Amino acid sequence: MRTLIRDLCSFRTAVVADDNEGLFRRIAAELPLEIRRYPSGLTHNGWTVPKNWRVRRAKLYRDGVEIFDGTGNALAVGYYSRSFSGELDWEELRPRLVTNPDLPDAFMFHCMWQYRPWDADWRLVLPYSLYGTLGPGRYRVELETEYEDGEMLVGIAHKRGASRKTIVFNAHNCHPHMANDGFAGVAVLIRLMQRLMQRETFYSYRLVIAPEHLGTVFYLADLPPDEIETLVAGLFEEMPGTGAPIKATATFLGGQMLDQAVSNALRHHARAHHLVPWRKGAGNDETVWEAPGYEVPFVEITRCEDQFAPFREYHSSLDGPDLMQPQQLEEMLNVLVKIVESLEDNVTIRRRFDGLICLSNPAYDLYMERPDPTVTKDLAADAELWGHLLDCLLRYFDGSMSVLDIAERHGLPFDRLRRYLGRFQEKGLVALERAEIPRRKPERMAP
Repeated sequence: MRTLIRDLCSFRTAVVADDNEGLFRRIAAELPLEIRRYPSGLTHNGWTVPKNWRVRRAKLYRDGVEIFDGTGNALAVGYYSRSFSGELDWEELRPRLVTNPDLPDAFMFHCMWQYRPWDADWRLVLPYSLYGTLGPGRYRVELETEYEDGEMLVGIAHKRGASRKTIVFNAHNCHPHMANDGFAGVAVLIRLMQRLMQRETFYSYRLVIAPEHLGTVFYLADLPPDEIETLVAGLFEEMPGTGAPIKATATFLGGQMLDQAVSNALRHHARAHHLVPWRKGAGNDETVWEAPGYEVPFVEITRCEDQFAPFREYHSSLDGPDLMQPQQLEEMLNVLVKIVESLEDNVTIRRRFDGLICLSNPAYDLYMERPDPTVTKDLAADAELWGHLLDCLLRYFDGSMSVLDIAERHGLPFDRLRRYLGRFQEKGLVALERAEIPRRKPERMAP
């Protein structure tokens, strides 16, 4: 995945940017893509698609000597800054400079005006190693930027399943050259979709790659109500490649089948993890998908260390492909695969017998050995968990509980439990019925 991430990071992207076309051509070499286009100036619920913005000149002089050229780095001018030319003293200039003493060699990503174009002013972004050498003096700024109408692009990949019910994956593409907070998430989801396209699935799957918030706002506003009602669950994924444990949020309502699948996959297939409440992760487009009128159960899954400081290099030029740890990327992909498998294979169980079955009888051979103080047994550490399951299991065969319900109640991995219950079906003891993800009809305003 790191080669793909490096390729994706090579593009100077934004909400609207010249390089967005090239980015999606590169992604289309991996997956068939549908591209939706939203023109500058389009509005919805107060959100506005911004214009295409370019920096033509960004010079800073001190006492007549050039000390900074902001055209050399994509982050060196605050995004959507307006032009400015003039002289300022240090106290006037200092509030216009963006820097971070904790990352002395980094350019920080000043991105707010992409989402609030009406507030745009101007900022220069300096590494603290330069900023720290400045002080009282006379400065001249020559900042020339330009705006022109363009298009915001949203890329969508579809995988059709037996059902119209659709599970959505979402990642953003608007952070120029940034890996962990952006293109690594895109790369992981590309690999996930490639795997799904190689197998038959019950659910349909959709990958949406779009500028943060704005892309999904306009994409969802563009969908007809009956299509929105087919969207039964989704995951926003980013920050997969650094050393922190995987962190996943709950859906807005909590207690959904998706919540169960995420919890079970992390508990049994991640080296370390945290489950946190809704919007207590890094916080991203899950708010758009779960917004009133859409209400798609959505979780965010990341390696966010802290809600307000997700990782050391966050929103900086240091967030590059070399940060990515291959084992962390692979673990994230594996967890996502396990989430999908549990949703695909989840079933309820209905018995075809009355009374207590002697599971140890060779005719059934379904008994799971548990500790015995008088018998030496070579048992796995979780043997008693399985033993207690057998004390309860037959009562679950009334069609009211799914495998995910049982797995979560007993702290067992879904995949092993699902295989075990398949053996009951082979013995003719139960019938397994697909447990489909339900869809609560969203409350939509009348047109």
